[in-house]
Amino acid sequence: MRLLAGLAAGLFVYLALGSVFGISPAWLRRAKNERRAGARWQDWLQQADADVTPTQFVAASLGGAFVAGFMVVALTGVPALAFLAAGLTMFAPRMLFARRRRALVQERLAAWPDALRDVISHLRSSMSVHASLCELGRSGPVPLRPYFNRYAGLAGALDHRTALEVVREELADPLSDRVVEVLLVAFEQGASVVIDILDDLATSSSQDLRLLEEIETLQLETKLEARGATILPFAVLALLCAFTPGYREFYASPLGWVVICFGGAMSVGGLLMISRLGRVPTEERILAAGGVS
Repeated sequence: MRLLAGLAAGLFVYLALGSVFGISPAWLRRAKNERRAGARWQDWLQQADADVTPTQFVAASLGGAFVAGFMVVALTGVPALAFLAAGLTMFAPRMLFARRRRALVQERLAAWPDALRDVISHLRSSMSVHASLCELGRSGPVPLRPYFNRYAGLAGALDHRTALEVVREELADPLSDRVVEVLLVAFEQGASVVIDILDDLATSSSQDLRLLEEIETLQLETKLEARGATILPFAVLALLCAFTPGYREFYASPLGWVVICFGGAMSVGGLLMISRLGRVPTEERILAAGGVS
């Protein structure tokens, strides 16, 4: 018991001195990094409006991949195609949630110009900044209402500035950062100082959103063609293997593995290249509380 007590006391002193001087053991740093990564994954899923935990997300992805691989190998008798189908199925939920997340972010961004005009009209009618934001939660654009309802609730327990900063971190986009910074100035120096700035911000954000919508519309056909060119050849190959013994025998052989793996790598590489070339540059969050994100 004395030995255990001595070891515990030594460990306590070691960790205490490490916290004082900013030095921590590698295993503790790894644990902190894993917790931070898990928190980032959870935030990502919440932004995609997914009511699941990271563990459930990973388990569902792996389970779907196993089922898809089993079904393809049972249908075609070609393990290489089953491996390819399992890989695509495993990443499908992430792509779907990423698309849902982008759609929700776009809805919030598209709502900001109208929200800013609502705030401006409230401020010009002699309402305070706090009352204008609370009114935004009641009658503002629908995508932004939950966030400003949360602001109204937090402002009752915290100060207005802290409540607005919490909302900024939940919105987590550059446009919201700029709007919140202007509103924070309004809390300090008065609403009359920032009305013209908010008006200019509403106009510029409307123009930016209109340009982004035009770019995405022009890219839509190319993206659809790229995805079809990636998936359709393997779908046709799966049908041929399912109903033609000659195809099944060849693609189940080692040489067939090489052909399918090479073709899959080329298709995925081409799709990634097209996605990379067609990616619209996004603005970084330089005004976030934690720095650039």
